[in-house]
Amino acid sequence: MRAGARKGAVQEVLMLRGGVVGSQLPALQAAVLPVAKGDTLVFVTDGIRGEFAESLSALESPQRAADRILEGYCRGNDDALVLVVRLTGIPT
Repeated sequence: MRAGARKGAVQEVLMLRGGVVGSQLPALQAAVLPVAKGDTLVFVTDGIRGEFAESLSALESPQRAADRILEGYCRGNDDALVLVVRLTGIPT
């Protein structure tokens, strides 16, 4: 989610890939998505329902967003992981 984005706005999505780690992985493909200061990255596993993305806001703290996504969008019958990171600076 780009810096300054409001709820549900200015989001970019990496292509999803199916498979089971260590068992049924498809051919891997590299993807590059440039990030800038203030951007927020959100990574979730398949134990999180996809509609969580509609509730994202760049104004929410990363910890609060991760907690809210895990609590509100966990499937309940699968393990789940949420990682939310905000880029605060880029070393030069």
